[in-house]
Amino acid sequence: MNAAFEVSPDDPQGLAEAIHRAAHGAVVHLVRDGQVVADIVPAGSAPTTTPGRNEIALAIEQRQAERFGAPTLADYRKVYETSGWPWPGDDVIRRDYLVVDAR
Repeated sequence: MNAAFEVSPDDPQGLAEAIHRAAHGAVVHLVRDGQVVADIVPAGSAPTTTPGRNEIALAIEQRQAERFGAPTLADYRKVYETSGWPWPGDDVIRRDYLVVDAR
């Protein structure tokens, strides 16, 4: 079941009806001036997503680290230092990048 109706931000009853219809399985197309501006879909009906760029980049980074070894904090410090960037702190680097601690 699909429905389309024009809803303005000043029409709380129209928005409530759109949400009600979506809760009962309808995909509701919200239109303004004849153009679809948004869809309200039933919960759990979102399409399966493909991996995002961050996930793909992390997978590549992990493969490279397995093959060649991950950089140490000292390696990252050198990059920041030579680039003139302020050091964000060890915890930030460990959170955002693969790091092997030099022992």
